[in-house]
Parts: sequence; C-alpha cells; structure tokens
Amino acid sequence: MMMNCGGALMAKKRRYHPSVAEDLSAAVSYYDDISVDLGKRFRVSVRNRLRVISDRPESFARIHDEMRATMTDRFPYVILFEDRAEFVAILGIFHAASDQPGWFTRSF
Repeated sequence: MMMNCGGALMAKKRRYHPSVAEDLSAAVSYYDDISVDLGKRFRVSVRNRLRVISDRPESFARIHDEMRATMTDRFPYVILFEDRAEFVAILGIFHAASDQPGWFTRSF
C-alpha cells in the first residue's frame, strides 16, 4: 500500500539486491557496444519501468512465491522484484532468454 500525502500517492522506495548493478552494467555495455544511443534507450526503458514498479508494484503478476516481474519496453529484459511492506525489493534485471531457475535464487 502506498502512503497518501495530501491526496497524492507516494511511490514506494526501492532497495536493490547487490547483483542488480552488475546485471544492469552487463546489459548496458552490450547495447552501448552496438550503439551508444541504443544503450541510452535501454537505460531509459529500465528507469521508466522501475518508476512504474515503485508507483504500482501490486499491479504486476506474481511469478514465483512473492516475486513479481515485468518486461522492459522494447527490450527483452525482465525486472524481478518483491513488493514488501516498506519498500520494493529489486532482485534482478535478466535477459528474458536467460536461465530462469537462476532468477529465483536471489533474495534480501
């Protein structure tokens, strides 16, 4: 549940699993090697999706226990997260064709 502050809903804070920085760096490097513009578009896509996760975490389907997921726009990447009481736990950013059982080993 998001807090209400003067009639406006407040987005939940995000906490990141330590491996998320590496996930993002690897994906950005891949797209930057193709085109710096493509890398920028990927970063914007991830940033926008993270904002939506913070604003409406409950709107995404559970895919494993309490884990939820969403795809990035125009890129084949999945952002895996959990909607916790005080924050949204971002667990990983994975290529959609990667080893999916490995996705579910991360936790806070």
